[in-house]
Amino acid sequence: MRGCLFVVVFAAIVLSVAAWFGSPILASTLIQAGLDNAGYHAATSTVSATSDPPPKLLLGRADQVQIDGTDVDFRTFHASRLELTLTDVDVFARTAARISGRISGAELTTTDALPTTADVALDGVVGAANATIVVDPATIDRLVKAAFLAKFGVAPASTELVAPATLRIGVPGATIEGAFVVDPDGAIALTTRLGSTVVFRLDPSFPLRLSSIAVEGGNLRITGVLDAETLLGG
Repeated sequence: MRGCLFVVVFAAIVLSVAAWFGSPILASTLIQAGLDNAGYHAATSTVSATSDPPPKLLLGRADQVQIDGTDVDFRTFHASRLELTLTDVDVFARTAARISGRISGAELTTTDALPTTADVALDGVVGAANATIVVDPATIDRLVKAAFLAKFGVAPASTELVAPATLRIGVPGATIEGAFVVDPDGAIALTTRLGSTVVFRLDPSFPLRLSSIAVEGGNLRITGVLDAETLLGG
């Protein structure tokens, strides 16, 4: 009887230790599998889940999940790096309360078809997180010149970002002012007295709805709302 009791107690200890130390690994594996099934792929990817106490992860609940991937593809969307933190996560339901972090080198679809990227900062509730995209003036200059050349047959000599959301365009013999807007298809367009032309857009597989545009600190600052539940396969 003592031998049997010892085996039972020892087995309980082993299971408890396995639950304590192994549950983060199990949860991380399940989250990674969920991301893969949603169309997420990366050259390198680290997913870590933490909870207090750790065995709560065996029930699929995590206080925090961190995702760090490089050379990331999500369906047809690509970024050089993704660094996200999710809180109050239900692993099995694929839900979370909040998300924060950064997507670096997010590829844009542009009028000149040249590789163009921007960084996206995220913070807020998972289903509707605040997203901010910052595009530098050199990129805007190149994109606007390409868009004007393609649509109007003339390339501006210069461009200048002016607050609150204006672009001054220097063309031979004149200066034209345009305003940045989000067009009905969700692309960033520039409207001038000559007409409207699309400058760039995000890949439609990336669930980000753009809402406002402003010139701040010499850069173009675009804000929107990201449905991270769709992004992460919820």
